Amino acid sequence: MPVQEQETGRVTAEAIAKVESWVRETLDQAGSMTHGWLHTERVRGHIRVLARAEGVDPILAELAALLHDVGRSQPGPEAEHGARSAALAEPILAELSLNDADREAVLDAIRWHNSKRNDTSLLCVLRDADMLDGLGAVGIVRAFMSRSNLLPYDPGAPFDGGGDRWPARYSSDQLLGQMKWYDWLNTATAREIASSRIRFMKAFVAQVQQELLQDD
Repeated sequence: MPVQEQETGRVTAEAIAKVESWVRETLDQAGSMTHGWLHTERVRGHIRVLARAEGVDPILAELAALLHDVGRSQPGPEAEHGARSAALAEPILAELSLNDADREAVLDAIRWHNSKRNDTSLLCVLRDADMLDGLGAVGIVRAFMSRSNLLPYDPGAPFDGGGDRWPARYSSDQLLGQMKWYDWLNTATAREIASSRIRFMKAFVAQVQQELLQDD
């Protein structure tokens, strides 16, 4: 994909649009339901808000968000998808008007976004934007989509386990695990956004448990 940028010093909206087009095509071909283009688009929206509030370069943040999950288009361990994404992103970023430091900053954020590292502000907002998509109503939808091959909950102890059962045996394990992400958020802005979302998730779990108890 040629993404030649004629204007030096900044990446234009046209160049970002070309990166977006390549990412969308790559993810659509991979066919992931929970980590496809819709997820990337939501993470992109989150990171725009976080970058503005936290003083992070908005262009670098947007590029990191767009490219953070492209490695999921290739086979390999889940824990290594950040490294695969960085490898795929490197030649794309090389075509843009980025200095070496900025390019490496974006690659570093992409490479480590699925870790608990918080070395840089860019990495922090990317990780937070990614985790925000697993919280709230959308997070509930994603949890059950990603574990649709499993029973929704343990009939003997519905929505119990605190998210500690891994690998997940029930879809509810995934949901409870995602709820822990609130405690892993790096920025005050993300925690503020997530506060109402985690309350919603807790209320959802309590409501399900109440309904199932009534059935008994």
